[in-house]
Amino acid sequence: MLFAYFSPTRLDFDRLDLTLASSIETLASSIEIYGCRRACVWGRAVMSDGIQMQLECGNRVHGDLTEGFWDYHFTSDPLMRYLRDRRLHRALRELDKRGKLDPATQSVLLVCAGVGGEGVFLVNQGFVDVTVSDLSEKALELCRRFDGRLKTRALNAEDMSEVEDGSYDLVLVQDGLHHLPRPVLGFTEMLRVARTAVVVIEPHSGLVARAIGRRWEVYGDAINYVFRWNRNIFEQATRSYLLREDAEVIPCRFFDHNVMVNRTVSKLPLPHKAQVLAAKGIYGLLHFAAPIGNMMVGIVLKPSGPSPQRLVEH
Repeated sequence: MLFAYFSPTRLDFDRLDLTLASSIETLASSIEIYGCRRACVWGRAVMSDGIQMQLECGNRVHGDLTEGFWDYHFTSDPLMRYLRDRRLHRALRELDKRGKLDPATQSVLLVCAGVGGEGVFLVNQGFVDVTVSDLSEKALELCRRFDGRLKTRALNAEDMSEVEDGSYDLVLVQDGLHHLPRPVLGFTEMLRVARTAVVVIEPHSGLVARAIGRRWEVYGDAINYVFRWNRNIFEQATRSYLLREDAEVIPCRFFDHNVMVNRTVSKLPLPHKAQVLAAKGIYGLLHFAAPIGNMMVGIVLKPSGPSPQRLVEH
């Protein structure tokens, strides 16, 4: 079957990568995650330990009210602004292309959003109803302090039971799900509370990700495995939860490494605007690497109106 992927007219890197590596990695990672969490499938108590660790870590980290520590979220530096907002701009473009972007009327819930950097981006793009949610009340305190335009809500992304189904037009996360003990559960909660669309900006599994990415993230005594998505996981998690064939699932894979690009460009003796052009040039050259990229902007467009029959008939 692998020979089919090497068609002279089409080399499908995404399918090949998934076949050779990602599925194996996902299975191995799942075993490793559950092993490290001492067979968490035996009950919720062990899983809640992971959430508790993240909460305690979040409160410690966000207990520092020194604004300079969080400047990268709110900086006006052109290069940092471009690098930080690039993925969010990509998400908004994908929504706009499909007629699902209306900042003046849409409500937005940001999940695992910390001090609200993504929220500031969205209100600056014209959104008027943006809620920043996080497990840490300390983080939300900083969010309210930094930008009074944002609403805040303390939520456990794995269990947002206090939020009714379809409460927000858009639900978005950036680099947050992979901090959860159960990333897919956090994703399905996003699907539940969204009315129109879900946007997931998270690491994509594959060869590049294994070469330049980290498997584990450790902050003090808090630890999380860096869960990476792929097309199959994203689509199957969506359809198994929504049970709707008419849901539009859009996984956009590309290359992204802001730290590396920033270090490279910052060394160049260029004015700020020229540094931005240099960063765009680097990513332009890396556009060819999109099929084996390390990042995903995944979008789910939920079907409008009730389904006459929720279960799909074949």
